Amino acid sequence: MKGIRYLFFTIIKNQIKDLKNNPGKLIYIIFLGIMLVIAGLSGGHSNVMDTRSLKELFAIIFALYAAVFLLGAYKGFSSGASFYSMADVNLLFGLPVTPRRILMYGLIKQMGMSLLLGIFLIFQYSWLNMQYGLTMGGLVIVLLGYCIVVFSSQVTAMIIYSFTSCDDRRRNISKALFIALCVLVAGYLVYPLFFNRSDLLGTITARANTLFIDLIPVVGWMKAVVAGFLSGNFLPTILGLLSTVGLIVLLVMLLTYNRSDFYEDVLQATEVSFTAITAKKEGKVAEVVPKNVKVGKIGLGHGKGASSFYYKHLVENRRSRFFILDFNSLLFIIMCIVFSYFLKDAGIIPVFVFSIYILLFTTAAGRWLKELLLPYVYMVPVSPFKKLVMISCESIIKLVVECMLLFVPIGFLLQLSPLTTLICIIGRVGFGLLFMAGNILAERLFGSMGSKALILTLYFIMMIILCIPGIILGIIAGIFLPLGGDALPTALLVMTICNVGISALITFLCRNILSYAELNNR
Repeated sequence: MKGIRYLFFTIIKNQIKDLKNNPGKLIYIIFLGIMLVIAGLSGGHSNVMDTRSLKELFAIIFALYAAVFLLGAYKGFSSGASFYSMADVNLLFGLPVTPRRILMYGLIKQMGMSLLLGIFLIFQYSWLNMQYGLTMGGLVIVLLGYCIVVFSSQVTAMIIYSFTSCDDRRRNISKALFIALCVLVAGYLVYPLFFNRSDLLGTITARANTLFIDLIPVVGWMKAVVAGFLSGNFLPTILGLLSTVGLIVLLVMLLTYNRSDFYEDVLQATEVSFTAITAKKEGKVAEVVPKNVKVGKIGLGHGKGASSFYYKHLVENRRSRFFILDFNSLLFIIMCIVFSYFLKDAGIIPVFVFSIYILLFTTAAGRWLKELLLPYVYMVPVSPFKKLVMISCESIIKLVVECMLLFVPIGFLLQLSPLTTLICIIGRVGFGLLFMAGNILAERLFGSMGSKALILTLYFIMMIILCIPGIILGIIAGIFLPLGGDALPTALLVMTICNVGISALITFLCRNILSYAELNNR
């Protein structure tokens, strides 16, 4: 046990010492700390009389916890979950230490990782405070609940993998039961909408705050914990917390006593996680492919020269079982639509800004980035600019489809005019093209740098700088040249024209990124 304790604290100490050798990480931590302070100071200005019902907030919390838990637990049917890194495997699994102690080390380590994953919630403090009067103390409770849910999902995934990995029939039955329970809960939430469509938000909110939802393991329990604390009713808080802790203890006991030799169970998940992390550090794009590949239509079918890369990307999308949009894109679309529903009284501007904020993360990777790691795109005897456009074409089409699927429902939801909806779609496409060009520029300038933390910091700064000209020109045009008395359409159109122009210029200037493979040496 002393060896495990020494390893744990030595890792923490070395990570702190490593900051002086990696200024990028230090800059990123300072930048993140400043943003957290700004996010904390931006709240505290809500008027209690104008805040929305806390039941809406409880429904949002339930949706967040449910999404996190289901996505984490579902991994147990494929690769499982792991609390360890490859370094932990090499250092611990070969030592004469009992599996229970190694498991406890992994559990403690995972608790800290869950807390770090939940930091993003602090950035939501401003609008949560304004809309629901949530205090910083209440947000901390929500954050702690999120951490417990993430931790519980990891333990559940490990249990599922341990008991189903050796038997395909058992795995299929367990997966069917898992999906059936999810469908049952979803049906319980949406069933009243068939009878009351006049108040969708009120109906779902009322349904999400019933006893049936509070009795759902982990997700409902932790929602009841947070809701009880924020509403001053501490009985659900105590019962929910005791139930969750008891379930976690039970799962850990099942893992340690029934399958005490869990090395093989976690090794595959650790290797998968290590491969994904290594690929991200090297700037590679993780490919999503089905486990069982069936040979169907072969060949590209179309394309010649640079255009063959576009059709190659379409084939890769088909083999990845995604039609234009992947799961993450659909998830972000749903998030934006839900966000617009809760802020429909504030108008389209906060929704549009939030969609751009989400877009900043979704355009950070694409199939064009993977092409830079392969030799073929450099060997095609076509102009570099044309090749750069064609390898980005699939991402552009994906962007247009995503914007249409996003703002058409939002237009109906906020009762926008068709012209305003169309301009919002065009405006978001313009920002998407700008962010894509910014990614190309970042790849051209920072692709060979080793410090990914520094690259991430410089990336955000660069994106802010690229957005400034369009925002300034859009505000000026909206003030002096309003279209039909409305400044928003004019501002968005001018922003789009400016963003598209900057995007085209950056893409043309960075076209030599495909001239020589050495320019993109990683």
